Amino acid sequence: MPPSRRKACLACVQVKRRCDKTVPQCRRCLAKKIHNDFFGVGLDPFNLASMAQEDVVFSSAGIQDLVAQQTPNNTIRHITSDPGPTQARVDFAAKRLVQIPKTFASLGQAMFIHRASFLDSQGPTPPALQDALSACALYCLKTPMNKDLVFSNLEHKRQQLLTRTDHLAASQTDLLAALQALVLYQIIGLFDGDVRLRATAEADEHVVMTWATQLRARTPYALDPPCSTAEQGEGEGGEEARFRPQIAWRRWLIEESSRRTVITAFLLKGVYHFLKFGFDIAPDLRLSFVAQAALWHAQSEACWRRACGERELLLVQVPRWDEAMVRAQPADLEELGVLLMAMLKGVDATRDWLGQSYAVRYGVEAPELGLM
Repeated sequence: MPPSRRKACLACVQVKRRCDKTVPQCRRCLAKKIHNDFFGVGLDPFNLASMAQEDVVFSSAGIQDLVAQQTPNNTIRHITSDPGPTQARVDFAAKRLVQIPKTFASLGQAMFIHRASFLDSQGPTPPALQDALSACALYCLKTPMNKDLVFSNLEHKRQQLLTRTDHLAASQTDLLAALQALVLYQIIGLFDGDVRLRATAEADEHVVMTWATQLRARTPYALDPPCSTAEQGEGEGGEEARFRPQIAWRRWLIEESSRRTVITAFLLKGVYHFLKFGFDIAPDLRLSFVAQAALWHAQSEACWRRACGERELLLVQVPRWDEAMVRAQPADLEELGVLLMAMLKGVDATRDWLGQSYAVRYGVEAPELGLM
């Protein structure tokens, strides 16, 4: 990527100085022996926010094209009576959503996909996610010369997914993987800017909503502390008790991934409809998830258990967002939590709550800082 497209490093942004954007360290930070984090380089191995801003695949053309096509319809009420703030929220959400396929291709994880949920002794990664990973990776290599091949591969994977998936007969794990893959294909199709991809994605919207509704019906609400099941067997003996914490973590990963995938599916639909039409039917926000970043980013049962004991769990019921955030700190939220906060409270309010360093980390920095 050309240096002119790179973001300023975090240290330079914080002191409002010009950054030469040299990697792995800019000259100023190297001279002053300052630890340097570029926005495109993670703060930790599993920091999904770090993938966001080097937009080599998705341009803003697809989003701008949708905004230009807005045709408000008075028969369906607008999300708010003031379109300005709403437009800013939706624009921010769209720019974050379009980065998800790249994040997944690079890390094998995203704000609604956890790599550990499918990496266990029960079998290989579901074919749906394997296909989605390869399709996203190939899409990230798209050029004007190879785009027909890339689009053909994407269409083939999408058709295979739809043909193989029976949402009524599939297990929760298989339905989860199928919906996650389809959401990835939808993000690419809706925001790439290609007319044929967009038309196909629009036609598949009812499938996404059907699968999401079915998965939602099979997934429990996030009400109980996620580690409570594991703790119940700590004092019991026997082989089953020894493996109960590991089983509890695996079950939580599937359930939490299901909740996050359903939220993302509904959010994607709402954002796209608002960008295209200027409105969306008010969504059913009776959704829940665990917003604690340390829990979602945990890559082992031991780390997960430790996070349960040391951090605020942040069991969020979306309609009661403010109640859940009373004891939350900026370090407690990850990508999905920040995205929902921006949609619910506004981009400016989210930036103020996060503080400068976390605002930069999640792409909520003030425009003048992002251009340094």
